[in-house]
Amino acid sequence: MEISSSPFPFDWSNVPQRLRTKRKRKFNGKKALSRPNKVHSRPKEAPSRPKEAFSRPKEKLDSGMFYTFLMKMWKIFPEDRKAQFMCFDSLWFSLYRTSSSKDKVLTWIKKEPIFSKAYVFVPIVCWGHWSLLILCHFGESSQSTSRSRCMLLLDSLEMANPRRLEPEIRRFVLDIYESMDRPETKRIVSQIPFLVPEVPQQRDGNECGFFVLYFINLFLEHAPDNFSMEGYPYFMKKDWFSFDGLDRFCEGLNSVS
Repeated sequence: MEISSSPFPFDWSNVPQRLRTKRKRKFNGKKALSRPNKVHSRPKEAPSRPKEAFSRPKEKLDSGMFYTFLMKMWKIFPEDRKAQFMCFDSLWFSLYRTSSSKDKVLTWIKKEPIFSKAYVFVPIVCWGHWSLLILCHFGESSQSTSRSRCMLLLDSLEMANPRRLEPEIRRFVLDIYESMDRPETKRIVSQIPFLVPEVPQQRDGNECGFFVLYFINLFLEHAPDNFSMEGYPYFMKKDWFSFDGLDRFCEGLNSVS
């Protein structure tokens, strides 16, 4: 399936979404994009653009809002650039961790040409926290000298110890290879570099989903055509971006139709 119209390789309407509690029901659709905030509202002459509504969200993103914002962002990039990327649904990894859904997730992935993409984004939601896994050059041979096959885990909450996900992520990757009858063995998968670069950290407990969206946006902009360990960590550093840049990005999500 082509990536031009959507970063997701499936019909969203057929994928189950997380149930929302009554407490979180107000965070959906247009209300989430235009909710008033007495503390951070703009002057009366421009009440329609609450500048801080996204920089200091009261609640975390749910999977539905994440999808909506990602689609807005994705359409901005040119088709030839997007052709190198694809994105898994934010529910897939958590569903994979559930034994009753594991095979279904692998079946969905098996239908997609993930090994023809330079980069595959895997949004992860575990223990109420968002992070971003990026599978780099997974269709390449381990003997390739120009492209390094590796896994990048970008996490805006380093204190949560993102490396605790490594065993599950490696099992996930191995199951993907095996489901597609690839020659990669458990030993080979164990040798694929698992990298956790030091990236900017969130300011509160609710920004993680927006950080993941911004990670994806900046990676789409700046990722090299050929990712190499010699160039790591590239732009992925503690000073990768400013909070002002993040705030402008979040505000922009409201203006893109």
